[in-house]
Amino acid sequence: MAERASLLQSVQIGVESTSGTAVAANKRLLGTSIDLGISANIRTFRPMGQKFATLAALGKEWAEGDLSGQLCYGDITYLLAGNQAYAAPTQQAATAAYKWTLTPAQAAADTLKTFTIEAGGAVRAHKAAFGMVDNLGYTINREEATIKGSVMGRALSDGITMTSSPTDIALNPVLATQVDVTMDGAGAGLGTTKLTRVLRVDWESGKRFNPVWAVDSAQTSWVNYVEVEPTPKFKLLLEADAAGMALLTSMRAGTKQFFRVKATGDLIASTYYYVFQHDLCGVVSDVAKFSDEDGVYAIEWTFDVTYDSTWGKAQEFQVTNTLTAL
Repeated sequence: MAERASLLQSVQIGVESTSGTAVAANKRLLGTSIDLGISANIRTFRPMGQKFATLAALGKEWAEGDLSGQLCYGDITYLLAGNQAYAAPTQQAATAAYKWTLTPAQAAADTLKTFTIEAGGAVRAHKAAFGMVDNLGYTINREEATIKGSVMGRALSDGITMTSSPTDIALNPVLATQVDVTMDGAGAGLGTTKLTRVLRVDWESGKRFNPVWAVDSAQTSWVNYVEVEPTPKFKLLLEADAAGMALLTSMRAGTKQFFRVKATGDLIASTYYYVFQHDLCGVVSDVAKFSDEDGVYAIEWTFDVTYDSTWGKAQEFQVTNTLTAL
């Protein structure tokens, strides 16, 4: 009997047409790992006068796991569509470049994509429908640009056969050498003033969804989801020079700042390049102690992502790649 080798456990996804209805997982994100596992609430009972439990009763069962990997111009489009918002891309002129603009709403439910997630190999595999990117984030410093987060789905179906011949999403990583960060005082000025001593940038969406559990024997897991209050955080580790310390004034006044994190990759066609761009409005919500970062005296500022009525949004992602659809 062949053993189930950890090395050979792969993951692939399929975009669901109807959330919760499983589809063929025909896409493979080669820059992203999803460690999908079983979660359950089980109640055990020990009656009075007995030393040991006499029964176990299953309540809730679902799937969840960690998400990690390299920030890639292709993969991130799928993850953002499942975490922030989804809208179809726009072809750039008559080229192979497509621009995705993904903007979460301020006062309405977001349009999102859900996924069927398959994990395993030839020996054994399992899957979960209604897969959602519950939390998503990225970290960029001069050494790397990585992603992080978590996924959740309905209860696992075990002993499946994985979808054969999945399509590999083009692997175009965001390189730390391609990234710039700007900070400006108004949305209209986004992308103007470059910060030249950024040591690390970090963003995380926070938990986005809660599952809905119904007392219904026809349901083996949660039935739907609701959005919960988002708690996105944006962190900048800066050299504690004049520019880095200028945020002390912003903190004291509660001043909004507008940030752009932009990576520009290889040329696709004409004047269109691979692009990952994250625009956001933030207010200082915390500040860390001064620290030493490879000999540089540094300070980290934490911002709550904040809606601005003039700009008309709290944050927006733009990705340009060669994906015509998910």
